[in-house]
Amino acid sequence: MSYHLGVEDTEPNHWVAYVFDLPGCYSSAETQDGAVLLAPARIAEHFDWLARRGRPSPLADPGIVTQVDEVFRSYPAKDDPDYVVNAFFEDDRRPLTTSEIDEILWLAEQTRADLLAVAQRVLPERLQEKIPGERFKHIHGILRHVAGAEWWYFDRLGLSFPRDDLPKDPFAALERVRANSVAMLPRLAGDPQVVERSGELWSARKVVRRMLWHERDHTVHIAKVLSSEA
Repeated sequence: MSYHLGVEDTEPNHWVAYVFDLPGCYSSAETQDGAVLLAPARIAEHFDWLARRGRPSPLADPGIVTQVDEVFRSYPAKDDPDYVVNAFFEDDRRPLTTSEIDEILWLAEQTRADLLAVAQRVLPERLQEKIPGERFKHIHGILRHVAGAEWWYFDRLGLSFPRDDLPKDPFAALERVRANSVAMLPRLAGDPQVVERSGELWSARKVVRRMLWHERDHTVHIAKVLSSEA
């Protein structure tokens, strides 16, 4: 089966290939070609991930083929050079269906369980221990970043609570933000709106694409930090 990809450089030397028909499925590498080449293996791993959670898929066949539909290069916003504009793919224009949102809610439960499972491997006294050579100072910082990013995604559509209400504790922040996301997602069924914020386009499908990718990406990030410390 052929799977359609949207590819972007989210950061310098960090390319991501999103699999449009499999929310939460992506590959990443230092180069565009690398991300595309890894995509079939990541799709197979995604099906294994689903199957371990009781969702075996009839689409999980060995004949995985990928097709790049769009490539997006991020760039500084015209009015704010410090703001980097990330991809809005044509696929992001498709309104979400009710059945898709039901699946997304289930997927969000799984990605959150994975994130908490890896975070709980860290002793409480080490959650704020400095991580050498990292953008984030400690695991607490990564977790709070995940919560803040999800809050921000929904805020693009005017669906977040006031930023000042975001708890300081990262676990409380994750819980508060996710409760809001779960409450807001059903409202997005059939919503065709595309809005512009800081020169970047947003839609319901883009918000979901970014939310699931970002949480899974930082779950892997934390696991790598812990592995390097072992």
